[in-house]
Amino acid sequence: MHLKIIYNPTAGRGRARRHVREVEEYLRSRGARVDCEPSTGPDDLVRIAAESSRAGYDRVVVCGCDGTLNLAVREFDLAKGTLALIPTGSGDDFARVMGIPRKIRPACDVVLDGVVREVDVAVANGLRYLGVAGLGFDSEVADYANRNVKFLRGSAVYLYAILRVLPRFTPRPVRLRSENGTRDVQIMFAAVGNTRQYGGGIRITPAAVVDDGLLDLCIVHETTRVELLKTLPKAYTGAHVKSPFVETTRGREFHFTSDVAMAVYADGEPLTRTPVSFGLAGERLRVVVPVERRALSPPNV
Repeated sequence: MHLKIIYNPTAGRGRARRHVREVEEYLRSRGARVDCEPSTGPDDLVRIAAESSRAGYDRVVVCGCDGTLNLAVREFDLAKGTLALIPTGSGDDFARVMGIPRKIRPACDVVLDGVVREVDVAVANGLRYLGVAGLGFDSEVADYANRNVKFLRGSAVYLYAILRVLPRFTPRPVRLRSENGTRDVQIMFAAVGNTRQYGGGIRITPAAVVDDGLLDLCIVHETTRVELLKTLPKAYTGAHVKSPFVETTRGREFHFTSDVAMAVYADGEPLTRTPVSFGLAGERLRVVVPVERRALSPPNV
């Protein structure tokens, strides 16, 4: 099997760089032909992934976090390439959803022995993402975490950022258009999920299934900061959807406009700004998953 490993040397606070040699050596010990290429920055990683997906490799192996994966799929050739993942981030939400081990050697075994499954690819203003995109409070939290939180890992990063952003946050007025019509709403935030979770295990769209041809929308309507803070921990189990100010729905397209431009984050990365249109790419992504995940897991797993 001929593999191409791509990675961002700074991903996972350097964890990808520290582990890539182990990945290479183990895959070669199992008989794989391995080429490896680091990126010099986000745009370079997009380029490397796109070129590698068209180069005839059996697998393009992304070694990194959800953010690295997000960049890798931006221009990935969905018709030709097959993607595999070695998760080395602090959250690794896509790997969790797909059942890919977070330990290096078991993840390498999946690269070689796993099965290929097709999953939906979401888009926001034409830019691809695999997990969850959001605008409003959660995007401001992601922005704060990216810029300011350097001393924590995993879900602790987002918990700390939440506590820092919440005191100054106010509801945002937006206009939402979907298959069900157009309406004006005041939101704390809105999340559009291709998968069920983000932020290291926050199941914000708990009913989302990655291959059902639909997007799941979660809107947290205007509420008090205290109620929002009380509700957020429930999102780790998906129980937040029972709150009276939380709305969930499912559809193929969602469009948001706002008087003041709002940042849209996806998979922990800045993606675009409002006005924003969410939908699904015309083709699916082929991704390698464990054999026991021949059928993709139901959302409560």
